[in-house]
Amino acid sequence: MRNWFLGQGIPMYAEAILLAAGLFTLWMTGRIYKRLIREADLMGTSNQRLIKYIKLKVTSYYKIGMRPEDTQALIGRYIKKFRIGPFSLQSWSRLPYLIMTAMLAVGGGNLMYRWTRGEELYRISIIFGVSVMGTVILGGLFIFMDFRAKETLLTNSISDYVDNYLSNKLAQDYKDQAGQVAPEQYKRALQEIAATGTGRRKERNSQYYYDGFNEESDLNRKNDAVDAKIVEDVLKEFLC
Repeated sequence: MRNWFLGQGIPMYAEAILLAAGLFTLWMTGRIYKRLIREADLMGTSNQRLIKYIKLKVTSYYKIGMRPEDTQALIGRYIKKFRIGPFSLQSWSRLPYLIMTAMLAVGGGNLMYRWTRGEELYRISIIFGVSVMGTVILGGLFIFMDFRAKETLLTNSISDYVDNYLSNKLAQDYKDQAGQVAPEQYKRALQEIAATGTGRRKERNSQYYYDGFNEESDLNRKNDAVDAKIVEDVLKEFLC
């Protein structure tokens, strides 16, 4: 078996690597969703960075006297943008499609190449058959794991907490703040923020801010920077 495998050459190696990559991607994506769903079930006490960011985002709406009308759209947006390693969660869930396409491309390209060289049908169809079999395996697992249903469950779990607990709590905490500040004052504040170029603005990057801060003072200071930037983003969405 080993000698037969080695005798098939580079295309067989490529198919094996792609199959392994596809299985890893499926496992990794399922693990990410499982962890996030578990954290969402304990959202009130969770320190997971996506959960904390969403809670901070919703709180910022109330701080400036606004109310999020469609919390599911807000939550779904940040779930899709959430990054694990080099990819967003949306990209992780779509990587199996890319890998299955690559497997079929390798098998089909090898088939055409050997056919033009006049090799026997049995020999030229082996790699393509392997690519089809690997695609079927990955596709079956992909359907079974159903990442779309997991994303819906995650969104609903977070929305349940936000709509039925957090929003009611924030509405009471900030009930005297709504309508107290004119939109023009917010716009002037935005212009001042844009002109200052403060260290907090320079500190911002594409990641969430919570990783790498273990001391409580550092974490609180970092959360303040995140809160300030979220308030700025909310104002830009509504007023600019």
